[in-house]
Amino acid sequence: MEEKREEKLPHVSEFPEYCTPVGVTVGRIRKVMHPSGTKRFIGVDLSKQSCYVCIINRDGQIELHRNFSLRSDKRSELYEKLQEGDLVLMEASTGTFNIARAMNKLPGVLVCVVNPHSTRINETKKKTDKEDSLFLAKLILRTPVEELQLVSIPSDQEMENREVISHYRQVDNRHTQVVNQLHALFFDKGFPEVGKTHDLHTKVGRYDAIEKCFGTDRAYSFTKRIAKDLSKELSLLEEQQAVGERQMARIVKQNDRVAAILGSIPGVGLKTIAAFIAFVGDVDRFSQGKQLSAYCGLVPRVYQSGQKDGIRKITKEGQAALREYLVEAVFAMMRTKFNFPLKEKYLELRQRMKSRKAAIAVARKLVVMIFSMLKNGTLFMVEKEENREQVAAYHKRKYIQSVGKYYKFRESCKDISAMIEITNTFYSNELGVLKFKQQGA
Repeated sequence: MEEKREEKLPHVSEFPEYCTPVGVTVGRIRKVMHPSGTKRFIGVDLSKQSCYVCIINRDGQIELHRNFSLRSDKRSELYEKLQEGDLVLMEASTGTFNIARAMNKLPGVLVCVVNPHSTRINETKKKTDKEDSLFLAKLILRTPVEELQLVSIPSDQEMENREVISHYRQVDNRHTQVVNQLHALFFDKGFPEVGKTHDLHTKVGRYDAIEKCFGTDRAYSFTKRIAKDLSKELSLLEEQQAVGERQMARIVKQNDRVAAILGSIPGVGLKTIAAFIAFVGDVDRFSQGKQLSAYCGLVPRVYQSGQKDGIRKITKEGQAALREYLVEAVFAMMRTKFNFPLKEKYLELRQRMKSRKAAIAVARKLVVMIFSMLKNGTLFMVEKEENREQVAAYHKRKYIQSVGKYYKFRESCKDISAMIEITNTFYSNELGVLKFKQQGA
């Protein structure tokens, strides 16, 4: 009996630089799902209530080009038009992943989601949904999926995790806004010292500040009512934040290996770990750290005109919540009482630029470092022996909200003994500004 040979996944280096492992994987899946070749190529352009669909056969002839409703009770009409052997291309936007996952559940249908910035669809002369769907159908017809900048379609679990992170990030932002409103209220009424003398982030601190500043003075009666309303809103938001911490802890516990590695970095806490697991997931989807930095939107925009190249602000692509938590992790690093290369780099940059800009630059270094640590399965280390003792002491007292002591959580990781053994046998390698242990040849 002839043995079945397992198909080998091509290495990313066999394809152009702009090809990501996502495209390679889809190319392999396509060969398995469409052994006799793709029968039809479909472009779908989404809007809020409807979508335009263009279906082209192998010969390049348009079989269908029309509008479909995306209402929950009428969406089945769109799915009924799909059949085995179809290859669908959509641009990443709001609602795309939900529809893509539903289409991928249909027998013999393969859906790809492409980065909208890579299609140049905005450069078409006729900017309509109908023309865009035709453009996407022709693009997938003439371009191998391995050469497209595809976006991975998250699973149901990943989508749930992302919703948790995004929602509670908004809760955090709203909490900050209301605290600032309360600060402004006290400042406007002639009490600028409240921010220093009272902690407005706690219920007791807010109550004491309101009573001390406004008391029973009738001139401040309505101002006091506004302050109490803001305080009540803050209390409600703080209850939601507590729930959010428990939900993020649930995400962290889904991948103890990633959590143990990221948690070993000073300044990286619950929210950063949970956001990384939710939005990045498997780093094997990326071939190098620069790709992961670009995915996080931490690389600069480049404008080229003739022979002049201009580097501007960061792209801000990807998820804002992940990017913000990474930047916050950098600021948390600055509160540690020992030195290490990333902290020293921030202090160096801070001398010639604003704190936010310096933190973003270091966050990019942090992402590249995280990529290498996850690829090699190593924990955070420093070269100097005295600093290693400080890092170990830091881990002993490090506490991750709703998870507990970090060192106890790390010890519960299944791979921790192997990671420690490998880390101790690595040699120093310069990665940007950080020296850490990396697997050697």
